[in-house]
Amino acid sequence: MAKTKLPSLFSTRKMLYVLSVMSVFWCLSSGSVHAATTFSALTASSAPMAHNHQQPETPRIIAAGGSVTEIIYALGRGDWVVATDSTSMFPAAATEVPKLGYFRQLSTEGVLAQQPSLLLGASATGPEPMLEQVANAGVDVHVYHVSKDLDGLNKMILDIGHRVSAVEKAKQLVTDLHRQVDAQRVQYSEAIASYGSTDYSNTISALFVVANNDRGITVAGADTVPQALFDTLGMTNIASDLNGYKLMDAESVLTRNPDIVFAAGHMLHGESALNSLCSHHAIAATFAGQHCLVKAMDSNIGLGLSPRFAIALKTVAEHGLRALSIKAPNTAIQEQAIQESIVKRPIKESTAVDKSTKTETQGMGRFE
Repeated sequence: MAKTKLPSLFSTRKMLYVLSVMSVFWCLSSGSVHAATTFSALTASSAPMAHNHQQPETPRIIAAGGSVTEIIYALGRGDWVVATDSTSMFPAAATEVPKLGYFRQLSTEGVLAQQPSLLLGASATGPEPMLEQVANAGVDVHVYHVSKDLDGLNKMILDIGHRVSAVEKAKQLVTDLHRQVDAQRVQYSEAIASYGSTDYSNTISALFVVANNDRGITVAGADTVPQALFDTLGMTNIASDLNGYKLMDAESVLTRNPDIVFAAGHMLHGESALNSLCSHHAIAATFAGQHCLVKAMDSNIGLGLSPRFAIALKTVAEHGLRALSIKAPNTAIQEQAIQESIVKRPIKESTAVDKSTKTETQGMGRFE
């Protein structure tokens, strides 16, 4: 009996051994599958995190001052602008974003309500407590205190280009600007050369009026954009001994006798505004007043450091050559020559309306 049961016992032990080995392999197999599944899940969940890190949120920019706004849009970053001030009316797209008021008088609450990451402002942006509070809230704030000339404009363009990740576009904008300005300077120099005579001076004296009220006329002196425009063409600003925007008495205007006068667009209301300025007691007896050589200029390009500096220069040059044509003999022939010179290499001008004409002056430097 015992001998007949031994094979059966051996078979049972062998079977148990095989089953135990199979069990071990099954456990190992299921564990590895679980581990592989867990690793796969971790990898999938970590992928979006890496993707988000590579694509940071688009900057939210507040542009304060027409010149700063124009530069940002010229650099192709207008879609990053979430709000501007009331003087930022060019290009047309800038009129479609929220307005926070006059850039000298912005409120902390109004600025922070836009949840900006960057505030770029012209030199008069303020008030100062607002700038400090906005900066303390974590917003990157930069106000541009640059000279009111072409060099200052170049510096502002290049710095803004760096801050909005458009360095190459900024460099190209500066290059194009210089090319246009040089072209205008050459055209004007060639035109006035034909007026050389001992009977009259071929140099032009100019005046830029920014306000007219009961106290008198306020004009643009040194360290202003009008001064830079006149200097570029070799004209004389009769108010250059004044610094910034100052009142000028009627006697001084008459004594210095400007050949041409410009008026900021924001101060003119109605079709008769220019004629009224021609007959102003401080201007009427001057050469400009006698021939009504008073011309309106878009305040944004006449008073602000705009990328359209060359267009403003073209306006000044044309007005100056008009005055020379009146001084010179054979006026009709000279005017034809002037027009041919002007259209030789024209600059495309904006047809946008100077919407700032509907607002009252709120202090000089309004359109920086």
